[in-house]
Amino acid sequence: MKRVVAGLALAMAVQAFADHPQTINKTGFVGVNKTQSAQSLGHSKLSFYGLVDATTDVQNIAPEGVRELYFGAAGVLPMGSPMRRGMVEDYIAMGAQVGFGIGIWHYFDLGVGIPIYYDKFTVNNTGYPPQFDDRGNYIGGGQQGQMSGTNIGYIGNLKADLKIRLPLPEDQPVDIAFFGEGNFGTSNPEKDGLWIREAEFINKGEPTDGGGTAQAYGVRSTIAKGGVALTLDFDKIDAVPFLIHVNGGYVYSTNSNYLSYPYMTAAAEIYFMDFLSLFAEYYMMFQLDEYRDAVKLDVKDLTGAIVFHLPIGLDFHLGGSYSLGSTDIEKYTTVHAMENDTRVLEYKTTVNPKYKVYGGITWSGFLLPQDRDGDGVTDDEDNCPDDFGHRLNKGCPLGNPDVDEDGVCDAWVSEKGFGSEFQDVCEGIDACPNEQGEGEDGCPLDEPDPDGDHVCDAWVSKKKLQKKFKDVCEGIDSCPTEKGTVANKGCPEDNPDPDSDGMCSPWVTDKNKLGDYANVCKGYDMCPGEAGPKANKGCPWDDPDSDGDGLCDEWVTQKKMGFYFEKAAEDDKIKNEWFIEKTCKGIDKCPTEFGPATNEGCPLGDPDTDKDGICDEWVTQKNMLDQYDGICTGIDKCPTEPGEAWANGCPMDNPDIDGDSLCADWVAEKNMQEQFKDICHGIDKCPTENGPAWNKGCPAEDPDSDKDSVCDAWVSKQKMTEQFKDVCTGIDRCPDESGPAWNKGCPAENPDSDGDSLCDAWVGKQKMFDQFKDVCHGTDRCPDEAGPEWNKGCPMDDDPDADKDGVCSEWVSTKKLLKQFEGVCTGLDRCPDVAGDDGHGCPKKAVEKLTGVTFKPGKATLESNAKSILKAVAKKLNEDDSYKELKIVIQGHTDNKGKDKTNQKLSEKRAQEVMKTLIKYGVKKNRIKAVGLGASCPIEDNSTEDGREMNRRIEMHFATPENDGTKCESEFQQ
Repeated sequence: MKRVVAGLALAMAVQAFADHPQTINKTGFVGVNKTQSAQSLGHSKLSFYGLVDATTDVQNIAPEGVRELYFGAAGVLPMGSPMRRGMVEDYIAMGAQVGFGIGIWHYFDLGVGIPIYYDKFTVNNTGYPPQFDDRGNYIGGGQQGQMSGTNIGYIGNLKADLKIRLPLPEDQPVDIAFFGEGNFGTSNPEKDGLWIREAEFINKGEPTDGGGTAQAYGVRSTIAKGGVALTLDFDKIDAVPFLIHVNGGYVYSTNSNYLSYPYMTAAAEIYFMDFLSLFAEYYMMFQLDEYRDAVKLDVKDLTGAIVFHLPIGLDFHLGGSYSLGSTDIEKYTTVHAMENDTRVLEYKTTVNPKYKVYGGITWSGFLLPQDRDGDGVTDDEDNCPDDFGHRLNKGCPLGNPDVDEDGVCDAWVSEKGFGSEFQDVCEGIDACPNEQGEGEDGCPLDEPDPDGDHVCDAWVSKKKLQKKFKDVCEGIDSCPTEKGTVANKGCPEDNPDPDSDGMCSPWVTDKNKLGDYANVCKGYDMCPGEAGPKANKGCPWDDPDSDGDGLCDEWVTQKKMGFYFEKAAEDDKIKNEWFIEKTCKGIDKCPTEFGPATNEGCPLGDPDTDKDGICDEWVTQKNMLDQYDGICTGIDKCPTEPGEAWANGCPMDNPDIDGDSLCADWVAEKNMQEQFKDICHGIDKCPTENGPAWNKGCPAEDPDSDKDSVCDAWVSKQKMTEQFKDVCTGIDRCPDESGPAWNKGCPAENPDSDGDSLCDAWVGKQKMFDQFKDVCHGTDRCPDEAGPEWNKGCPMDDDPDADKDGVCSEWVSTKKLLKQFEGVCTGLDRCPDVAGDDGHGCPKKAVEKLTGVTFKPGKATLESNAKSILKAVAKKLNEDDSYKELKIVIQGHTDNKGKDKTNQKLSEKRAQEVMKTLIKYGVKKNRIKAVGLGASCPIEDNSTEDGREMNRRIEMHFATPENDGTKCESEFQQ
C-alpha cells in the first residue's frame, strides 16, 4: 500500500505544471491568504493546502476580568459571588486551514477544508481571604493556585468552497469571478480557547441569551459566505509579472443571534522569478449591528509573505500579519466565557491578536494533460499553445490552401499531408500558386495550337487535356512552330528537314519515309525546329563558353568535343558541319566567371592595387605582364602605396614642388638627376616659387600680362624674345587688354559670338579664317544662337536626351549622330519618355521573387513544378524587350534554422541550380550569375513558421552600373 501511495504521489508531482506558478490560498483556490483571485485553477488541476496562523499575543485579553468559581462542573455564576483575580501566562495559539481544491473545466473550482485549532496557556489565581456564612461555615477563599484544563485543541466547522470565473477572453488582463463558501457546524462548543478565530462566532443577542459572548472554535449553526473577485494581471499585456486582486463579500449567519457582516480585501502579488513571489494583503470587516452597550469591533489586518515555488508544484509560504485595528479593549471588545471541567473564565477580548505568524505549504498539479487553446493538441505537444490550430500541423493554424482560388491546392497542402482535410476546397498541387489557372497544375493554359494546323502542341497531351481541346485540335504536333497537316503530325509534308541540319524530322521516321528522303536528311531529329549536329541528335549545342573567356565549359570535355570547338575557329568546314557558333579551347575551372587562360579561366585580382601604374608582384610571377600592358609595368615594391616608376612604385618627395621644371637642390645632392630627367633639370634657386629657367626658377615679371600670347614691350627691349618664345611672340600694342596676335594684341570683334566654334559671317567677308583658325572655322548660319557644326551652327529642334538619363533618343542613332553627342549621351534609350538607371534608359527593374520555385527539403534539387515556372521566366528574359539586355543575379535565401555555414552553402547551391536551369532554357550565360546569402537577409520574422517559409526564397535581381545585384536589398529589421 505504501508503494502505491508513493508512486501516486510521484506521478502527481511529475505532472505538476509550474511554468507559470500560481499561489494557493486558504480555500485551495488561486489567491493569497483570505483573498480570492478571479483566475481559476484550470481544467483538472488539483491542489492541497495546509496554511497556519499562530500567535503568542495576550495583549487582547483583559487580565483583571478573569473570574473563577468553585463548582465541580461549569455552571451559572451567582450574583454577588466572590471573585478571584488571575493572570494569563505562557500563551500560544494557532489556527490551521487544511483541505484541497480541484479545477472543473476552466471556469469552475471546488474545494473542501476543515480548520484545526489549538490553545495552550496558564491562568495563575492570586486568591482572596477565606469567606464564611452567617452560621460560621466556610464557603470559600483563602486558596491560591493554577487553573487546570488549559491545553485545548479541536477541529472547527467543515467548509465547502465554490468559485465561478466569467469566460472572458484569455488575452485580456482583467478577470472577474464569483465565489461562495458554506460552513457547517462540526465544531464542539465544549472545546473552547481564549482566541476568538472569526467575528461570526460572536453572539450579539440579549445578555440573558448569552449576548456579547463568543465561541473560540465555531458555532453549531450554518454560516454562508459569498462575494465577487476582480484580478488585474499585467503579465498578460507583456508587462511585469504583477497581479492586483480585489474582493468584496458578505458573511451571513443562519442563527440571527450571531454576527453577519460585509467585508473587503485587497492584495498585490509580484513574481520576481518563476520560483519566488511576494504578496501583501489588507483585510477589513464592517460591523453593521451594535450589541452589549454599543460595542463595536475594529478588525483591520495587514498580511505579507514570501512564497517559494518549486518546479514540482510544491510552494512554501512564510510571513506574518499585523492588526491595524484599535487596542482599546474597553471600547472595541467582546466578552468571552471559557469553560472546562472545573472552571469558568469570563474575560474581555478583541477578535484579532496584534500580531500573527503566517506560513505553511501548498501543492498543485494537473491530473490530465492541458490544452489551453482547445484544439485537441495538448500543450506539451502544441507548437502554438495559445492559438487554435490543427493536430497535423502540431497545433498551429493552417493557412489558405488555395491562395489564387483556382481549385488547385498550394504545394504545402500535399507536403504536409493535408489533402483530405481540404478535399472540399481544392485538389492536386498548384504549380502557379499566385496565378489562377485552368490546368490541372493550377497554371494558366497556353494556346493549344499556336500554328493553327489543328494539331495540338505536346503540352496538351502531357497535361491530359485532349478532351478539353477536342474541338480545337487533336494529336501531338511534332512541328509546333510550323503549320502542317494532321496526317503528318502537324509538320509540313514537303519539308522533311525544316531546320536544314541534315537530320530528318520525326514524321519522316514515323511514316517510314526515310528512304524517300535519303538524299535530303538522315536519322531522327530530336530538335526539328532548331538546327543541330548529328552528334547531338539534331539539337544545338549548349554555350561552350558561358562566361566568354575563351575557355571551354566542363561539358565540352565530358562529351569529347574539345577538338571540334577549338578547330572550328580556323576550319569553316568543321564549324558548319558541327553547327558550332562559338569556339573555345582548354578547360575552364571557373565556368561562370570570366578569367584569363593563364589562370585556368578564373578571375584574377587587381594587377595594380595602389593605382600607380606599377604592377603588383604576382603579375610578373605569373608571366602576365603582356596581358596587363597599358595598365601597369614593372614590379611594385610598395603595392599598397602609390609611388613613382623610378622608385619601383614607392612614394618619394616631389623633386619639383613649384612645377617650374627645375629640380630641388636635394636632387643634385643625391645624384638623382638621371631618375628625374623627364620631370626636371638644373637646380631651382626658388624651389617653392614657380619661376622660368632663364631666371633660375625664381619668379620674373609676367612677359604677357594680358595673357593674349603677345609679348609686352619690355621683352623686346631687354632682348628676351628667345627666353619667352614658348610664352609669347611679337610686341603687344595693348598690353593691358587681351587681343589676338593678328591685331597686335589689341581687342578685336568676337569671331564666334555664340561660342559654337563656327565663325561669324564677317570673318569670311574679311578673309580672316587663318587668323581665327584656332578659334573657329567655317561660316555660322545662326551667329546669335549656338548650334552644332553638322547643323551649320544652328540650334537643334529635338533634344538628343529628352529624359536626361544619359542614354540617347532613337533619332540620334537613326541620323548617325552618336559621335556628335558622345559627351551628352550614349547608346539607344529603350524608354525615351522616362528616365532610367538600368543602363538602357529604363527604370531599374524591381526585385522579383520567383514564387513557386521550390526545392526538396534541405537540398538543392528543384521540385518538378519549379522547372515549368523557370521556363516561363527564361522566355520572358529572352523575348520581352524590357528584359532582353538586362544582367540577372539569382539570389538564394534560407531561414535561420541550422548552422550559418550550412545555410550559406545551401543557398548558393540553390541559386546556382536555378541559374543552370535558366541557361538550359536559353538565357545566355554571360547575362546571369548566382549568389547565396544564407539567412543573412530575412524579409519576415524568423520566429514564426510563416515568417521562416517566406524567408526560404529565390529572388531575381537586375544589375545596373551602380548596383551589381549581389547585396541584400531587404529593409526588414530582425
